[in-house]
Amino acid sequence: MDTDLKPWPRRIRKPAAAALLLLAAIGGNGAVAAPDRAADRAPDHTSAAEAASPDVRYVVRPGDNLFRFAANYLVRTDDYRIVQKLNRVADPLRLPVGMVLVIPRRLLRHEAVKGTVHSMRGAVRIGGKPASVGMAVGEGMLIETGQKSFVTLTLPDATTIALPSQSAVRVQRLRRVVFESHVERLFAIEHGRASATVTPMTDPLSDFRFSTPRAVTSVRGTHFRMGYDAQAGLATSEVLEGKVGFDTGQDSTQTLPAGFGTTSELASPVALLPAPEFLMPGTPQTADGLFFALKPLPGAVAYHVQIARDDRFLEVVDEATSTSSQVRFASLPDGAYFVRATAIDSNELEGEPAGYRFQRQLQRMRMGIDMGWVGPYRQYLFWWDTRDATSARFRFQLAKAGKEERPIVDMPELSNTSQTVIDIPRGRYRWRVQTSRVVEGKISAEWSDYGELRVESR
Repeated sequence: MDTDLKPWPRRIRKPAAAALLLLAAIGGNGAVAAPDRAADRAPDHTSAAEAASPDVRYVVRPGDNLFRFAANYLVRTDDYRIVQKLNRVADPLRLPVGMVLVIPRRLLRHEAVKGTVHSMRGAVRIGGKPASVGMAVGEGMLIETGQKSFVTLTLPDATTIALPSQSAVRVQRLRRVVFESHVERLFAIEHGRASATVTPMTDPLSDFRFSTPRAVTSVRGTHFRMGYDAQAGLATSEVLEGKVGFDTGQDSTQTLPAGFGTTSELASPVALLPAPEFLMPGTPQTADGLFFALKPLPGAVAYHVQIARDDRFLEVVDEATSTSSQVRFASLPDGAYFVRATAIDSNELEGEPAGYRFQRQLQRMRMGIDMGWVGPYRQYLFWWDTRDATSARFRFQLAKAGKEERPIVDMPELSNTSQTVIDIPRGRYRWRVQTSRVVEGKISAEWSDYGELRVESR
């Protein structure tokens, strides 16, 4: 089994040209937003994000002047001079009604917005401190996940951000701008991946963005993923719901509808791989470790499998990335879980997800045989020991080795944990026990491994 627990099996690439993934906000009455098409974009998070951040355009209303606007909306009242010079206003006390003022966003006064840790597992640090459920997350904090560690954040509008293992994301911006009360949310991916389900925004100036040194994503209500391989300098993004734009900065814009993805090396979007198919999805997970098998998917170079406690995968408990379509996990406590799998293509884009709910029922059955005599006949007492035997029913089978499909003893509906067989002929035999329980109104049955018996003589 070739299972790679790193976030992604990346190829080493030369750094690609910077790309900008942007869905421009379109405004309505009063103030509108328009993209600032800066010609030069620095590769760092802050500069790239600022390039994607549009200036604000404000339509002058009756009674407006620059002094009143600065007092109400700017960080410093003296910054009215910057606005005056930028817009070539002769008299700051006299503004023509209907005039459109261009206001740099950096001048606008804002107040902090806090996110909350919804769930976490493993080694997660936020702001340099160990994370905990309910912990507040604010602007400037670095969110880090270790190996086999996961965290999900929720924002006040119910938007969720999930980080898989071995990722680092900084909360670059998380604020509410007093002007028009729009919200700015920028999460800078330093390495690894992050996914978001963004609640649709009614305010045209509010935005949500992921950034990397190679790309910036901006959406207004969608489900998408973004990743950054720092070593290869490769940014990736996949859209599952909604629509996102991808601007390479070369006078051409790609549009990513649902089911498509792109990278900082692709000239146009490509269709994501379809959801892989699970083999035997209804089988309970009863062994010490968990095992999932997928039908090999053409075009897939790897598979990403996650296990969570909820169907939205806000509470991820384990994950693995494997070049094999068969993936194994360490043991988990009994209970109901959800599994989700995606295929990864040669562009390192993660495809559509497939998943289902499964039951974890760990069986640690001990089995043995005691021998004795009943008169001239040898007696064999087959016994087994399992958890919660009082609520289970058993089926005992004994067959000649190599003829297991035709057992010589088949005893169903046993309530006891032993079965006696007398006078077994010489030969090699195999035996097993099936355990049946009612789980959530349904019968769940699982066979034990075969036990061996060799009879030399009567």
